[in-house]
Amino acid sequence: MTPSEILEELLLMAVAILDSKKEIKYPEIISSNVDMLINKIDKNKSLVSALVTSLVKKITEPKQDIRLHRTDFKGGYSARSLDTTVTAPFFKKYFPKYANKESSFLTLATRERIKWTKTAGKNLKIRDKEVKKSFLEIFDAVENEVIKPKDCLVYIFIKLHLLSLQHKMVFDGTIKSANFLDIININSVLKMLERHFEMKLSSRLPVIAIYSVYQQLFREIKRYEGKRLGLLNVHTSSDKHGYGDIEIWNADGTPFEMVEIKHKIPIDRNLIFDIVKKSEGTTIKRYYFLTTAKENFLSAEEEEYINKFILKIKKDTGLEIIANGIYYSLKYYLRFIDDYENFIQAYTENLITDAKNSTEIKEIHITEWQNILKEHQLD
Repeated sequence: MTPSEILEELLLMAVAILDSKKEIKYPEIISSNVDMLINKIDKNKSLVSALVTSLVKKITEPKQDIRLHRTDFKGGYSARSLDTTVTAPFFKKYFPKYANKESSFLTLATRERIKWTKTAGKNLKIRDKEVKKSFLEIFDAVENEVIKPKDCLVYIFIKLHLLSLQHKMVFDGTIKSANFLDIININSVLKMLERHFEMKLSSRLPVIAIYSVYQQLFREIKRYEGKRLGLLNVHTSSDKHGYGDIEIWNADGTPFEMVEIKHKIPIDRNLIFDIVKKSEGTTIKRYYFLTTAKENFLSAEEEEYINKFILKIKKDTGLEIIANGIYYSLKYYLRFIDDYENFIQAYTENLITDAKNSTEIKEIHITEWQNILKEHQLD
């Protein structure tokens, strides 16, 4: 079995155990240490992911010392590669709230050249001493064959699944009802963009479109007087360096309004939860979360849930979150633009600039946009 198949199978086993309501006694060294990590996962999710990566490696290669998580250790292996290709996608699929954007091995606690032994591990940059102790004890127990990696993984998944159910109950108990608003009809500019977005490898295009809209809104809307539109972020690294794909800043350099855009990914509550966490303790007043997915939300029930949750956040913190399909938002934005040709020109210029500075915009994107412009006599 592949590492991905192993994780899938052990997760199913964990859920089946919970559904059966059977009480299974796990070794104390598993339960106590995993409980410590899961109870503090909000601040240590990279450690949990790194542990899962290491345990699945031990299952596929029993002779590998999983404390040697780097290739520059003698007898080591690339845990980061395995995490990026297997564990991170797995967490994004099943436990998105605790998934790392790219890899858990980008944090200071996991990426340093320090072996995860009890002795060397004392130098790990993990602030919580109890968390550090539990993390290292699990590795020591696995390598000394005191516990089995499969048992440890099943128990981790049991705890993560229970945690997910717990959050659902908390949210459901605090959310109040909300109403929706209808939005205006589509126009020719929107049809041009929609056709362009349908191209392959087009996740960057919606970001450039919304950015181009903001360039126009800054000239028209009083709300943005005295504000600064940040430079267009590199799409693949925006989460590492800022708050969103598009950022509006106050004159004093504090964040004001942010936009995050997903391509063909329906909106779910965990994505909104990430926004709330990302915005905590900041001056952000409004956060747009937009998607190009035809079905903007995972389901009608999820949409209703998210809208209620958003109202709760607005009431409690003052943060306004707008979760929507990108086409609906474009309809709204374009109402405030007097000259659509200026927007088309800005979008075209930004496409070309981006094509010069990154590999995300391909030649085929530029060529197709030229064809669209010609058909609408705007070339």
